[in-house]
Formats: sequence, structure tokens, C-alpha cells
Amino acid sequence: MSAVRPSPQARPELTALGAYRLAGGESAPVKLNQNECPQDWPEDLKAEVARRLLRRPWNRYPPLDGRALREALAGACGVDAEMVAVASGSNEALLALVQAFACGRRVALVRPGYSLSVSLAVAGGAEVRPVLLREDFSLDLPAMVEAVSDPDVALVYLASPNNPTGAGCPRDDVLTVVEAARGVVVLDEAYAEFDGQTLLPAVREYPHLAVLRTFSKAFALAGARVGYVVAHPDVIASVRAALPPYNLNLFAQEAALAVLARPELVAARVDQVIRERERVYQALQRVDGVRPYPSRANFILFRTPLDAGVLLGRLLARGILVRDVSGQPLLDRCLRVTIGAPEENDRFLDALAQSVAP
Repeated sequence: MSAVRPSPQARPELTALGAYRLAGGESAPVKLNQNECPQDWPEDLKAEVARRLLRRPWNRYPPLDGRALREALAGACGVDAEMVAVASGSNEALLALVQAFACGRRVALVRPGYSLSVSLAVAGGAEVRPVLLREDFSLDLPAMVEAVSDPDVALVYLASPNNPTGAGCPRDDVLTVVEAARGVVVLDEAYAEFDGQTLLPAVREYPHLAVLRTFSKAFALAGARVGYVVAHPDVIASVRAALPPYNLNLFAQEAALAVLARPELVAARVDQVIRERERVYQALQRVDGVRPYPSRANFILFRTPLDAGVLLGRLLARGILVRDVSGQPLLDRCLRVTIGAPEENDRFLDALAQSVAP
């Protein structure tokens, strides 16, 4: 009889992170905690995807490298197909970038920032070098330039607009970081459609710049998990080497192709979100004790006089689920609300006013 062995131990830095969790769960009558599109796809578009899937064999693997989708994305982005890699969400693409370029080295990133950027850097075997934003949530450019000048910083992660602050990063600041960096600079543009600005054309000029995009926000395809990275062919070749084969399933590929053919639908959804974002921002300014921050994304960060966890619970009791982001630096008493449909936004605003009232 063999001796009882102790359970395997994971890397301590990974264990310390823990699994991804959502405070408040995933369901509520009004769900405004994950920056999803407030409208589902129309039935005719769903039916189109179903027709495409019925014509394809399900017993065969999907296209190995998503060639048709890569070509469609290349056309939309104005680049060559060899400059695009597709992934199961932009998170998988970011993890592949870390594994390819920064394993055993350092990743520089801003705080407060996208919560999973730290987890993915650590999971990819990198050490995190955080750079604190300024009090107004703008990039501390001298501090970032100093960080990326470190020869052991092999990858830099920036997001514009930044999540959860909603602030954009000026083009000139990003390019200053790119020019100072010794490693790969990853610019996450998950919310670019709501901002109207992009640095995609710059990937031709800077071979160490990689731009991340997702179908989970403006394209209303969070359930399919589709993301992609645009960069120099050499960077893309390394990303694809780090990605598992057949990483993007058949449904995800066909759904992404179908919605790419409907740019007018996506544009209309984006316009509605932007209008609602400005309306909600103005309304939040009228709620006593609440300070909203300007946003260029599909969400708004706001600070309240109450503990964030207490307010989260009060809103949840009224059927409203938002995101508590107060655990990050500079975000004491802060929560983030996704811009939903007009009626959802109205319910949120009413519940918030009741929840912060004395």
C-alpha cells in the first residue's frame, strides 16, 4: 500500500490570487456589473448563425487558425491577415502574449486597472510591476516611462479607455510609452467603439505594439468569447505558438463573422449606449453624495459616501447588481455601473437615490 501523498501545491503567487469571483453573484433583475451590451442579438441574426452552423459538420474540428475570421478582421482593421490572431476572448490573447514574451520576466501595468490583467500576468509566469495612476486617473507618464525602460520589463499593458476608471489615454502618451519600451506594448481597446479612437494604424509603424480587441462589448457577443490581437506578423506568430490549436470553436467563429457583416447594427447599439451614458452621468451628478467620473467606455465609475460593500448590498436588495471596485488603489467607496437599456438605467438611478438617502 502506497503512502498517502500530500496534495499538490500550486505556485504560491497564483494561489494568493484565488479564482475569479463576482461579488453579488451573476443574476439580478437588473444586471449592470460586467459591461455587457444591454441588447441581445435580433432573431434574424441568430437565425443566420444557426443556418451557418447547420451547414457545417459538427464532428470535425473548426478551422485551425480561424482563417476566414482573421481575413474579415484584417479587412475591417486595414491590415494583413498575418497581423491578426483570434482567441477565446481577449483574455486568452493577453495570456498568450504574456507566455510568449514575459514568462519569467516582468509586466508593467497601471493600477487601478483591469482586474484580470494582474491575474493573467501572474498565471503567465510573470512578475507584476504596478504603476499608480494620478489622482484624476490620468497616466503618470514619467513613472510609466521609467518602468518600461527597465530591461527586465518584457511586456507593458495599457488600456484605453481604462477599466474601471473609464478614462482614455491620450494617443501621444501611449506612443511615448511605446517609444520608451524595451518590450512588447499591449494596448487593450476593449471599449474603443464607445470612445471613437484607436491606435490600430500604428501597428504598422511600431513592430512591438499589439492592440487587443473583443466582441464581448460593442458586438454583444460576450457569450461566445471572441477576442483578437493585431500586431506585427512576428508578434502574431509568437502569439499563435502560445495559443492552443483549435482554440476558437465553430459557433464563435460563425457568430463573429455574422455580426461583422452587420456594422450598421453595431453602430446603432454603440450610439444608444453613448447617449445613455451621458444621460446617466448627468443624473448621477444630481444624487446627493455621489461623484461620478467622466467615462469614454460603456460604464461609469462613481464614488459614494457609503462603504462600497454596504451600498452594493443595498442595491442588490432592490434588484440592481453593479460592481464593487473599491479594493483597488484610489478607488475607496467606488463602484462601477454598466450602461444598460434606458429602463434599466432608470431603475438603477432610483435604487441608488434610495440607497444613499439618510
